[in-house]
Amino acid sequence: MRSRNGVQSNLNFVERKQKRMDKLLFPHDNMRAVQKEMIALVQQCLEKKTPLVVHAPTGLGKTAATLAPAISHAISKDLVVFFLTSRHTQHLIALKTLEEIKKKYSTPVGAISIVGKKHLCSQPGVSTLRSDDFMEYCRALREDGKCSFYVNARDAGKPTKKAEFVAGELLKELPLPSEKILERGTEQEMCAYELTLMLAGSAKVIVADYNHLFNASIREGLLAKIGKKLEQCVIIIDEGHNLPGRIREHLTQRLSSVMLKRGITEAKKYDYPEVLEILVQIQDIMNMLSKGMFRNQERLVTKDQFMNEVKKIKDFEEMKVLLEFAADGIREEQKTSSVGSVLSFLEGWNEGDEGYSRILSIKDFRGESVTLLSHRCLDPSIAAKEVIGKAHCTILMSGTLTPTSMFTDVLGFNDDTVEKEFPSPFPVANKMSLIVPGVTTKFTERSESQYKKISDTCCSIANEIKGCSAIFFPSYAIMESVAKYLVEDCVKTVFTEDPRATKEERQQLLERFAKYKDLGAVLLGVAAGSFGEGVDLPGILKSVIVVGIPLDRPDLETQELIKYYDRKFRRGWDYGYILPAITKTLQNAGRCIRSETDRGVLVFLDDRYALPMYSRCFPKDWNPVVAVNPVPFVKKFFAQQ
Repeated sequence: MRSRNGVQSNLNFVERKQKRMDKLLFPHDNMRAVQKEMIALVQQCLEKKTPLVVHAPTGLGKTAATLAPAISHAISKDLVVFFLTSRHTQHLIALKTLEEIKKKYSTPVGAISIVGKKHLCSQPGVSTLRSDDFMEYCRALREDGKCSFYVNARDAGKPTKKAEFVAGELLKELPLPSEKILERGTEQEMCAYELTLMLAGSAKVIVADYNHLFNASIREGLLAKIGKKLEQCVIIIDEGHNLPGRIREHLTQRLSSVMLKRGITEAKKYDYPEVLEILVQIQDIMNMLSKGMFRNQERLVTKDQFMNEVKKIKDFEEMKVLLEFAADGIREEQKTSSVGSVLSFLEGWNEGDEGYSRILSIKDFRGESVTLLSHRCLDPSIAAKEVIGKAHCTILMSGTLTPTSMFTDVLGFNDDTVEKEFPSPFPVANKMSLIVPGVTTKFTERSESQYKKISDTCCSIANEIKGCSAIFFPSYAIMESVAKYLVEDCVKTVFTEDPRATKEERQQLLERFAKYKDLGAVLLGVAAGSFGEGVDLPGILKSVIVVGIPLDRPDLETQELIKYYDRKFRRGWDYGYILPAITKTLQNAGRCIRSETDRGVLVFLDDRYALPMYSRCFPKDWNPVVAVNPVPFVKKFFAQQ
């Protein structure tokens, strides 16, 4: 462990703070040594208001090891704990931990789960709306007094007596998942989001999405409603490796020729002639800027190249008023408005220069060429640094937060941030990591013979293993190219991820796959797909094979990202290209060993994994072995059971 200014922690901190440890609301009867160490570290950082970035592999018990000391600290200092995560399944894990605390100590901690406002809305038909459209639709209904759910919850901005009663009843039942609050709100014809905010004001722990604090407008509204400032918040960020990408995507805006065509259709349909003229001229500007470009071509544009042309159409402020008026009217008729999306893009285009890139591209979409103008965020610290700097204490954690220095850099953590990388708590002998050269998914070497070699190697491993295997590929295209050989040569049943599948269909596929625990089966997925992380199949998988390196396409955005991080940290290739791909690789591999009794083989199938620039990225305790022929290694490993 190190802090960024080199201050070493005191390893005897646990013993010296035993009295404080006894006051912890720790949910389990037994506390392992590694949990004690992590709890001590969290306590230290909470007391000193020092940020913490911690790599905590699966099985360490990081949810309990952070929540327990954070809750105790929050109670003593009158703070609120935000437990942020990118997936709803993680909400449920945190709530389960809080429920266990409540049962063990008979102490109502007061915990609430907040999801996106759209997902707490009982209005029919809102689930298909884009987030921006929903927010505008919701605002219009509230302001016009047309939402009975909101009217029953608040009167002149204050909770109604009925809402106070319903919230009071719900308060007795905390911790509660968001689904229960939505169910109660729908029953009472009352806004579940407003009920959630009323409960949040009394809660000591708020389980929420990243956006609730890293989206400035959402954060300001939420903190105002619960009566807290950032300085009064302890922030625990779970699955923190996802945060940089989520922030970058949130701060990125796009304008497409498809969006403009839809806006033009809306303006014609609802008779907004001035808006129609504006949109047609913006369409002409897009065509002018992309003149001479071919499909899948892209180039950089400047802010002024586009905006100077837009301002020739009409006074910009007047244009925004006209577009907003039309968008509101259209949403009254059909809830969603492409005109409103065009307006949002125009307003955002003028914002943000440093840490952003502006790119014009021609994309292929369902067989047609689409012109896309994007204002892309490169630097997540633009949104993260203020939150991290102002919060009472921020803890970023994940099982694939390595190297921790990359995340402290790209998210803008302070120089006094403490970094710690814990080893896996599972027995080392339960896992074997192999690097298998001889094949590659490198673009210049892709061919049918290469795909057949990949299939042969995967089959030789999967056929040898008595149980189930998962194989992850860099893309759906490569997966399909290998699968046509693999399904013929593999002696086991093969399940394949479908990018078009619904959440329910994906879950059903995993359930069918799990039934092959004894017979053995093979699951094919994509590194950044639905099964690449977050899938928990303890006792099912005996091997994970990661085919190739899931590097981002070396497109203009990737090139700009590399250049930006080179200027800022002199780590462009690492931060902008190599390490994000390795993080996906480690997430994929992490699907195999999910409990202390699991045993399995991790195979990294590509020549490049043996190169120092990639092999150096593996966690120290993985110790991968280069094996040209992996089958003897696999046989020997499983023979040692």
